[in-house]
Amino acid sequence: MSGGQKICMTDSVGRMLFSVPDGGIIRMIYGNGEDYFAVCHYLDETHAEIDGVRYAVREFARRMERNKISYAPA
Repeated sequence: MSGGQKICMTDSVGRMLFSVPDGGIIRMIYGNGEDYFAVCHYLDETHAEIDGVRYAVREFARRMERNKISYAPA
């Protein structure tokens, strides 16, 4: 983990949900009850690398909402 950077996870309209530190892990919970853990890396204030994929945080939220996947800090 580097320099204390925090990734501010939001919903698709930009409301803050929670934050995770650079190198932190989120838990994604699927509709069927299965879960998955993903490592998150800070890129800048509005972008993060989640499970190796670069996202704008709000776009990640839109994808999760569309796919009915909830997520929380692990």
